[in-house]
Amino acid sequence: MKRKLAVLLSVLLCAFGLTACSSSSASDTASEDMAVYKTEAVALIDTLVNEQKTLDELKAEANDEDEAAAFEAGFSAWEDAKEELGAVSEIKEDSADVSYENQNKLYVVSVDGTFDKRDAVVTVTFDKKGNLSSVAFNGVYTLGEKMSKAALNTVMGLAVVFIMLIFISLIIYCFKFIHEAEERAAAKKKASEPAPAPAPVVEETVEEEDDLELVAVIAAAIAASEGTDPNGLVVRSIKRVGKTNNWKRA
Repeated sequence: MKRKLAVLLSVLLCAFGLTACSSSSASDTASEDMAVYKTEAVALIDTLVNEQKTLDELKAEANDEDEAAAFEAGFSAWEDAKEELGAVSEIKEDSADVSYENQNKLYVVSVDGTFDKRDAVVTVTFDKKGNLSSVAFNGVYTLGEKMSKAALNTVMGLAVVFIMLIFISLIIYCFKFIHEAEERAAAKKKASEPAPAPAPVVEETVEEEDDLELVAVIAAAIAASEGTDPNGLVVRSIKRVGKTNNWKRA
C-alpha cells in the first residue's frame, strides 16, 4: 500500500514538473515574441521618420495586400504628422511597451519619440500573424493645450449653433415679406382683369306703355258700343283676370 502511494506521488510530481516546464516555455516564447514586436516597431518608426525607404519599397516588403495597405497608411500618417511634430530628434527604444488586445487579436507597441516641435507617442500594431496592421503618431499635449483645445472646440460648437439659429430666425422673418409680396401680386392680377359686364337694365316703361294702349283700345270699344265719343270716357282702373290676354284672341 505504501509503495502504491509512493508511486502515485512520484507521478503527480512528474506531471507538475512537466506543467511548470511547459508554462515556463510558453512564457519564454511570449517574451521572445514581445521582444521581436518591439524591435520591428522601432525599426519601422525609424524608417518612416528618417525617410530611409520610399513607399514603393515598403510595400514591396509586405507579406500580403493588407500589410501593404498598412505600410501605405503609416507612410501617410507620418506625412500628416510631420508638419505638427517637426523633424525627429530621437526614437526612445527603451520606452517601447507591448500589450496584447485579446478582443482584436492585436499586438500594440507604443514608443515615445522626441521631435523638434512636439513630443509624440508612436503606436504600431501587429496582427496575430505578425504582419503590420497600423501606425499612428499621437502628439503629446500639455494640460493647458488640452484645455485650450477643448475650449476652442466648445466655442466653435456654440458659434455654429447660434449662427444656425440666427439663420433660421432670418428665414422665418422673411416669410412676412414673402406673404406681402404674394398679396401685392394677387391684387395686381385682380386689378388687371377686365371688369364684369353690367347686368342688363330692364326698362319698366314697357308695361306702362302696354297699359296705355290697352286703355285706349278699351275706351274705343266702349264708345263704339255706346255710340259715343271715346274722348268723353275716363277709365279709372284696369284689373287683369288670369294671365291670358283675351284681347289678343279676339
